[in-house]
Amino acid sequence: MMPSFRWRSLLGASVILFLLYGAANVLAALSVPITLIRGGAGATAVVLDPDSDAYLVGGKQVINALRSANPKLNTLLVSSMVSMCAQMMAFALVAILVTWFAIRRGQTWGLWAVGAAALAQLPYYAAILAMYAAQGAPLGGSVPGLLSFSLGPLVALALGFVGIRRMRLTPMT
Repeated sequence: MMPSFRWRSLLGASVILFLLYGAANVLAALSVPITLIRGGAGATAVVLDPDSDAYLVGGKQVINALRSANPKLNTLLVSSMVSMCAQMMAFALVAILVTWFAIRRGQTWGLWAVGAAALAQLPYYAAILAMYAAQGAPLGGSVPGLLSFSLGPLVALALGFVGIRRMRLTPMT
């Protein structure tokens, strides 16, 4: 039997970070579709950030006018993003539930599951960045957001492993 979970511990910090990461995914999976459905493809970032996306279609005026100038293309872009957000919501809920019911209880498999799932997106974003860069799109606004979204799960994973190890080594009182 392991000691009880403590919020003020490395494992507690890991749980908090993973829960925040899941919550950020939930918020994005709700706000992005609402914004895009109401405002069209130029209302928010379609893939990376508004500047990079606008560059690929010929400028902000072009992407902002897409809803009226080419409603079918606008529908394709918006609906593809909405479908991606559906997957993001599914991941977010699983991440939150695994964090709450497994990681919080010191179960290492939960760390592996949420950590691996969170980090699995990195090669995809690397490919997207490479494709945008090959087209000359500005990436300055994209990289900090992607890094901050990637570093949280890495830190949470490391804290979780150290926290679980310490929890197991702590004698029960």
